[in-house]
Parts: sequence; structure tokens; C-alpha cells
Amino acid sequence: MRAEYRVLGPLEVLLDGAPVEIPAGRCHVLLAALLLRPNQFVSVDELVDQVWGSEPPAADRRARKTLQMVVRRLRLALGEADCVLSRPGGYQAAVDPDQLDLLRFRALVGSGDFGAASALWRGPVLGNVPSERLHRDEVPRLVNERLTVLERRIDADLERGFAGELVAELRSLVAEHPLREPFWRQLMLALYRSGQQAEALSAYQEVRTKLVEELGVDPGPALQELHQQILRAEVSPGVRRQVPRQLPAGVRNFVGRAEELALLGKSSGVTVVHGVGGVGKTALVLRWAREAREDFPDGDLYVNLRGFDPEAQPLDLSAAAEMLLIGLGVDEIPVGADARLALLRTTLVDRRLLLVLDNAASPRQVLPLLPGAARVRVVITSRNQLRALVSQHDATTIGLQQLEFDAARSLLAAVLGERRLDADPEAAREIVERCGGLPLALRVFAERVSRFPDTPLREFVDELEAARLDALSDFQDVDLRAVFGWSYQALDEQSARMFRLLSVHPGPDFDVSAAAALADVSVAQARRLLERLVADHLVQSRSPGRYDMHDLLRAYATELCEHDEPAALRVIEWYVHTLENAALIENERALVRADEVTSGVVPQDFASRFDAMVWVRHEWENLREVLFAAVARGWTRLALMIPTHLERYLVYNPTRWSEAVDMFEAVQTFGTAREQGFLLLKLASLYTDVGRLDDSLTCFDDALRFVRESGERTAEAAGLINQAVLYHQLGQPENSLENQRRAAEIGVELADRYLESIARANIGYFLNLLGRFEEAIEEAERAVVVVTELDDEYLIARVHALHGRALVALGRCDEALGRLGPAAETMVKFGDTSNAAEAQEYLGEALLGVDRLEEAAVAWQRAIDLWRDLGSDQAEELTARLADLR
Repeated sequence: MRAEYRVLGPLEVLLDGAPVEIPAGRCHVLLAALLLRPNQFVSVDELVDQVWGSEPPAADRRARKTLQMVVRRLRLALGEADCVLSRPGGYQAAVDPDQLDLLRFRALVGSGDFGAASALWRGPVLGNVPSERLHRDEVPRLVNERLTVLERRIDADLERGFAGELVAELRSLVAEHPLREPFWRQLMLALYRSGQQAEALSAYQEVRTKLVEELGVDPGPALQELHQQILRAEVSPGVRRQVPRQLPAGVRNFVGRAEELALLGKSSGVTVVHGVGGVGKTALVLRWAREAREDFPDGDLYVNLRGFDPEAQPLDLSAAAEMLLIGLGVDEIPVGADARLALLRTTLVDRRLLLVLDNAASPRQVLPLLPGAARVRVVITSRNQLRALVSQHDATTIGLQQLEFDAARSLLAAVLGERRLDADPEAAREIVERCGGLPLALRVFAERVSRFPDTPLREFVDELEAARLDALSDFQDVDLRAVFGWSYQALDEQSARMFRLLSVHPGPDFDVSAAAALADVSVAQARRLLERLVADHLVQSRSPGRYDMHDLLRAYATELCEHDEPAALRVIEWYVHTLENAALIENERALVRADEVTSGVVPQDFASRFDAMVWVRHEWENLREVLFAAVARGWTRLALMIPTHLERYLVYNPTRWSEAVDMFEAVQTFGTAREQGFLLLKLASLYTDVGRLDDSLTCFDDALRFVRESGERTAEAAGLINQAVLYHQLGQPENSLENQRRAAEIGVELADRYLESIARANIGYFLNLLGRFEEAIEEAERAVVVVTELDDEYLIARVHALHGRALVALGRCDEALGRLGPAAETMVKFGDTSNAAEAQEYLGEALLGVDRLEEAAVAWQRAIDLWRDLGSDQAEELTARLADLR
């Protein structure tokens, strides 16, 4: 049985996922005191002090006796989860690293996975433990440890470009910890980088007031320096080279494979580890990789290519390249697969790191991902030999066979104990033979047997013989169905049902809430059932809170699962309605909504926009697979809702555009004409974004027809504005201008001043582009009237910038100055770097036109800096002009 101990929140003990009741009071305190110092000696005197505090038993001898009584009560309550060891003069909690959340937390921090480490915290530390001493002496240190890790996680998120998503979380943190300056620094940085300069400065004044009033001190140097940088607009964009550490957790009780480990250590370049499913390829690579981490100072990357998953689609090249680039800290990820692969090769040059490509189906799936960089070590696992890699890349191959008898017996002994195997060596031999030396089968078998320590092994061998069925198709000498079936039949009814139903989940992995929806149970019950399956090695958990199944076990569960439609409906409705809740945080007035839930599931809610965005990012692959599963089952309306509600997420995640096109295309004929119109408008824009301009033109025509016939005039205007962008890329500015005029007319017709102002601002832009500056000035003057009524600071600045550009072109530089200067400052404030750079450039032109040469040089230099932040060639062009001016 598997025991788990939790102190990062209320004190909890679980046995195979089920809660173990611990007597309240002193037993709670004693266990907490030991677990806070895992695997360390704690003296009787210390424990008496922590358990009784200021009122210990009167005499020393009595104190020791009384403590012994508490220990006995605790051990009795723990039962098979007992971890308390007696030591001369004290006690010790003996726990494995994966049994105690505090040890897992510290291990994750050590590997640099601050997000997963932070996710282990469940609430106030030891909130149900009544000990003043622990809460005074021990808990504050843990809380500070957590906050430090939280700061490091947020720093990493800021560096990856999630400034806007972090603002809400950081506002909560500074409210909870008002004197902790690092959170205020991060809040200021997040606000500034998300275009909220004024709010960032206001945050500084707020924390300064708090520090002065409560502590009588000014903010520290780090806050003061950031404040000055914001005032001077000198805050760095925050992109840095990060060291990825992506290897998932390995298996416990790894045995044997000394020869293969040595071969991996001696090899270089590309290595292919091949063998049948369940033979331990991934476990071998992860074991070697963790021991060799010091050889790769630039990090390790890991991608599961899902080449043999019976349910989920294999990972395509574009998605795999994107995952690797994100891991390498690349912010600007191109859209197309070829561009991503080229950038991946460029980024890996001169890096000394390890790249693990797990579960590859064929050479075609991995060849484009190979970096060709001498210092990058690539290790690939596959059920196939991938011979093309040997011929084309001089790859080393390691064929992994089933474990030899001694190694297989060692694996059984690690779980069951040597004495038990020695008691019936012939039974042990038969078990190894029946499992074919496959580590997966051996682990599944041993975990079940370990639950019955007093039952002779011979009885289990006889049961296994009775359960014998035909082997799965890939194996001739291994009774996988018998081994899996034997463990499955030992499950309680609810756990067995959960195992069967997990095969219905369409995606590569899942969290507890999705499993609860799938099985129609509570989240707490789903967690207990999943942990039972993890304990039996029928499900695996590679990261906190997320689970998946080995593809052989998923195939076996699929065979067992009949009448899966109700479960499929529950999980698909849960994903669709949870995604809708995430979308509604961004836009409460969604034009298309899913039908009412029919399966009874309760979708997940979100407290903030950040939480919603994080959920969508984590569940992207699942959402994609859910869509195609819904299409396959004929649930077209549910399928339609997924791309419909991904629209806002895609605005902030251009790296997903190519995949999104496939999803939108899969449902483009579903729904009413109105719904198809909305969907096709987004698909047309996606076609523009990914460079499929001819498809975009056709799609816009169909979309505009649908929304026009449905009477959706606002959507029609928005479509015309977006189609104008396409015409601009096709070199048809007259058509762009005509679209904007039609959109403005719709705005007037609907009395929608916001829509009208956007269209009029765009009209001014295209008139400037066409050199029709007199008309541009007239249009800008009309637009100013409209946007002034709206009191929209950004739109006012945009219109003034376009007005100023036309005035400069006509030589009316004095008039232009009053518009371009304030406009440029406002656009910097709102994070519109491109238009801010353009406004600064034209401001320089206006200053040059009135012979204010030094000020013109300053304006141009600011424009150059902004263009360079965007990586634009215009920076070099303007630099040359600035040199001539000087």
C-alpha cells in the first residue's frame, strides 16, 4: 500500500488515496513536528516542548511516559501508513521523497520547476494543528520558503511574457503581504509591461506610503531603481536565456540495465532506444538523463511525441517545435512549421543540452527536429528501430530486451521484499516468466501482491494462471492481458469503473476535475480513485495534479469499456462548458453560447482572467482532441463551441494559429448561418495571419454574406475592418479604404460611436498611405469629434497621431507638434510599441521642419529604440537618417 503525507496545508495522511483519520490534538502536533523534519532525529525534549508548549507534564520521567502514550496512539491510528520510528532518545519520521509533499516541493524547486512546486500548496500550513510553538517557530519559515518560490515562479512567468496575465494575481499577493517588496516590484513590472505605466507608478506610490506609515522607511533600492526606470521608459523587455529542466519524474525501484546505462553514457550525437511497449525505454532514458544532468549545463528538453497512443493523435512537428522553443525561452514563435523548425535549429546552436524525444512512431516524426548542433545530445525512444536515423545521422541504437531473470527478480524484491521471494523461489520464477520480464507488467503485479503480505506467492501464481488470456497482439510470450486483468479484478468496483472510463478521455493527460466529470463523482472521490490506480501502477502521475495512462494499459482499458457514450458526453460537455466559463471572464457578452448541460456535469469556474488563461494553456492539447472526438461522435454543436470560445485566447497566443486553423476548418460547416458567420470571420483572419491569403479572401466573402443575411451588422463591420487588413497585405489599399468607409457607415447607422471611431481612424491611416493627405486631415477632424465623446484615451491618441502625420506631409509642422508628442506618450503607456515608434518618427519630422534639430534627434532616437524592441528593419533606416542629421 502507498502512504502519502501532506503538510503544505492542513495536515493529511492518505493510504492508497483514502484519508487516514488521525486523532485531533496532540497526535496531530506530534506527527506534524516529525514530518516537518523528515528522516531526521527529533529528541524527546524537543517533541515535549512542541506537543505541550508552555504546560508540559510536571516531571521529566512523566513527560517521556506521556509522549510514549501519544506515539502509541498515533501509530495505532496510522496503521499501515505508520512512518514513526523509535530512536534512542527520540523519534523519526521515515518517508520516501515522493511520499511527503514537503520533500516533493523542495525537489521541484531544486530542479527549477517553480510552477509545479507552488501548485503543491493547498492552504494555510498545518491549519488544523493546534501548536503555538510550531506556528511560531516552524510555520513562518515554511511560509517564507513558499513565498520565495512564488516570487521565482512569477519572475519566470514575467520573463516568458505573461505580464498581463499576472496582474490580478500580484494585486492579490500585495494585498495579502503588503510589506513584501518583491511582490510590489513584480506588480509594477507586470503593469508596465502590459502597457499600464500610470498604474505602475501609482503602485510605487502606494507601497511607499505603506512603508513610511508602518515602518518609517522608504522603499528599498530595487523598487526605487525600477521606479526611475519606468519614469525614463528604460525598463527592459525582460527576455533572457533560460535553462530548461523538463525531464519528468522517473519510476521508483529502477533495477538492472547497467550495460544499457553504460552505452548511453559512452554514446554521443543521436541515440535511439528501441524495444516493445512496456519494456522500460522511457524509464531507462530518464534514469540515465538525471544522473548525467551535470553534463548538460544548458538544460534538458523533453517531448512526448505520442507515437503509439491509441486515443490521442501523434504530436505534429509544428506543435513539437513550439513546445521546444517555449522551453528554450523563445517569446516570438513564428506561425509555420518550417519557420519554427528553422528557429529551433538556430536557437540550439552553441547550447550544450539534452533533447529527449519520447515515443516516436517513425523517422518522419523526428528527423526535422534534429538540431544538427554538435553539443546537443539527442535521445529518442521508439517501438521501432528508426533505421533511417542510423543511415542519415549516424545514430547509435540500443535495443532494449525484457529484463533478465535476476533483474526482474530484483524488481519484485524491491516491492515485495527478499524474504517473501525466498520463501517460494519457484513461484517467483513463474511470476517473472508469466510477466515476460516486462517492467510494466512486473510493477503492476507486484503492487497488487504487496497488499497481501501474509498470502503465499503460490496463490497469486495460481490466480494468474486462471486469468490467462491471449496475449496482446505485439507480444508472443507475455500474458499482458492476464497480468493487467488480474490487477484490474482486484480493484474495488469504483476504482475499476474509473480505470475503464479513463480510456474514454480523448486527450493525452487529464487532471482530477476532468476525471471527476468523466466518472460522475466528486473531485475528492476522483482524487482518491486516481491515487489508488497510481498505487497499482495502472495510472501514472508525471507532475502534481495531472495523470496519464501507459498506452498498453489504455488499450486494455478500452477493451473493457462498454457503453462509453454517457461518459464521453460528460467529459466533452465538461470541457466545452469550462472553456466557455474561461471565455466569459474575457467577454461576458459572448455572441454564441453552448446549449445547456445535459449530462449533469458541473463545469469549472475561474476566479480571475489569469487562472482562465492558464487553464486553457494547460488544456490546449485536450481541447483539440475533445473537438475531434465530438466530431467523430456526431456531436457537432459541442465541437463548434471549442474554436468559438478559443477566439480571445488566440489573440494573445499567435503560436497556436496554425493548429487553430485545423480546428476551425473541422467545424466550419456546423451551426446556424449566424454561427457559421461568426466562426468564418475568425477563420478568415487566421488565414490572413498564417499567410493563406487566397483562402482568407474566399472565407471573408462567405463570412460577410452569412452575418449580413443574419442581420449581425456589428459583426459585419468588424469583418470589413479585418478584411481591410487582408487587402492591405495584397497591395490593394483602395479596397482597404472602401471597407473602412462601409464599416464607418454601419457605425453611424447603429449609433455605435466606438465602432465608427475605429473605422474613421483606419480611414485616416489608408488615406495617408495613399498620399491623400488633405482628405486624411478632414477625416481625422471628423474622428476627433467622435472619439472625444467616448473619452477613450488610446483612440484619441491614435487619431491625433494619424492627423499629425498628414499635417507633416503637407508641411504644417507647427500644427503637427501638438498632436504627435502627446500621442506618442499615450501609445507607449498602452504598450502599442509599433504606433508609438511611428508617432515618434513623425514627431522628429515635425521638429526638423521647424528647425528644432536637437529635439528631432531625441525623438528619432526614441523611435529607433522602439523599432529595435520590435526587431524592425525601420530601426536601421532611421539610424542612417539620424547620422546624416547629426
